[in-house]
Amino acid sequence: MGIMKTAAVKGIIPAGNKVSELRSNLGRLMTETAIVMEERFGKDGLDAVAEVFQRLGHEDAIAMKETLGLGNTLKDALDAWIVIGHVMGAKMKPRWISDNRVETDHPYCPQHEGFLKKGKLYCESVCWPYVSAVAEGIAPGVTMEVPKPATMDATCTKALVYSPDDSD
Repeated sequence: MGIMKTAAVKGIIPAGNKVSELRSNLGRLMTETAIVMEERFGKDGLDAVAEVFQRLGHEDAIAMKETLGLGNTLKDALDAWIVIGHVMGAKMKPRWISDNRVETDHPYCPQHEGFLKKGKLYCESVCWPYVSAVAEGIAPGVTMEVPKPATMDATCTKALVYSPDDSD
């Protein structure tokens, strides 16, 4: 048995390898779930996938607020997105357009790459509902927009927009 296999069998797995494996498995799960649900149930299946990821995003927003001590500002919503990007291995470049709008470009998105390998983008059913729910759960009054959707050639640009409640 090789040294790597022996170490792995004994539970001695470098942290970087664990993270890479978990990222890879999570990405595949996200992609395959969308594929199977669409194959079996069409649009209704993709709608169900979107609902699952929206619920997960809502739950993660609550957990992130508690664990990381995030507040309820636009900056806190952006920070949550940045943390998620780090966890998933994505590269993100935020650009503040105004005090109430920040756009995020993604020079590298592992999920986009995973979708491309399967020949179809599932951003609308998987990624967008999740990150939108996280942002809205972190900061009431913040919504997500997608000024530049992903294509087969490029990742998306998403925006967080704070709209103060005019009813006050």
